[in-house]
Amino acid sequence: MDISLSIASFPVDSETAEDMQTLLEKAELDYSKPLFQYSWQQADAKGFAVLAYTDDNELLGFAAALDIIGLDSYEWSAFVRPDYRRLTIGSALAGGITYGLEQRGAEEELAAFIKGEVAEKFMGSLGYRPNFQEIELAAAPLAEFSLPESVTVNPYNGELEALENVMAAAFDEEMLPVVHYNIEREERNVFIMKHEETLVGSATLLKEEGALWITALAVDPAMQGKGYGKAFLSWCRYYAGKEGIDNVLLEVETDNNAVEVYKKAGFMPVHTVEYWKKPEDEQD
Repeated sequence: MDISLSIASFPVDSETAEDMQTLLEKAELDYSKPLFQYSWQQADAKGFAVLAYTDDNELLGFAAALDIIGLDSYEWSAFVRPDYRRLTIGSALAGGITYGLEQRGAEEELAAFIKGEVAEKFMGSLGYRPNFQEIELAAAPLAEFSLPESVTVNPYNGELEALENVMAAAFDEEMLPVVHYNIEREERNVFIMKHEETLVGSATLLKEEGALWITALAVDPAMQGKGYGKAFLSWCRYYAGKEGIDNVLLEVETDNNAVEVYKKAGFMPVHTVEYWKKPEDEQD
């Protein structure tokens, strides 16, 4: 059986997207998020797919890479039909990713795979090392919810300096390009939480594949421990209910103390995504 590789920049054509979707339906786990399904046909997505087709035009595997926030920092993942994994298709796809990243002048890369023995063996064989892990958590929407007295949540209205101060304090200044990206992107809705007139937190909401994703959630460290985080999460679930969305999702690093806050707000673990990186001396 002859197998050929090709690289297609996003947006891919509808036939290719259909082939990729059909193949993903054979996966044991839901790889739609690590493989950036939402961006395959997005006109302004900065990404590409590496495709492994047979001579009969059957797709056996593919990898997808995306520069999520436009800073030449790519994440990628791959999937191969389970019954063809011994043909080293995965290694060939990874080689295609490396080539594609070089052609695009990528400055950083991370590989993302749902944690498991198969992924660990595959990434280890490629010389990658574990970097960090994130838990994906999910919650149902809320039909009713009221914010505490004197607390409001509204769309971002231009208070950039106050927002930057909170985000830098909650994370660090490396988070600021993400803040600007979220503000600029039409599909990303930035909300701010205030206690009276003081900005105490922020979250960005994004609708993808019928779910509401909560990203860049932060509470000013000086205001933490007062219930603002849990209230903001509950408000997001209520917002999803008003929008007719059935599932609310978020990701958080496994060593983040906020995991317990999310669980108390009704979010339950779905799976763990492990991020992998090549050692610096192997990237040169």
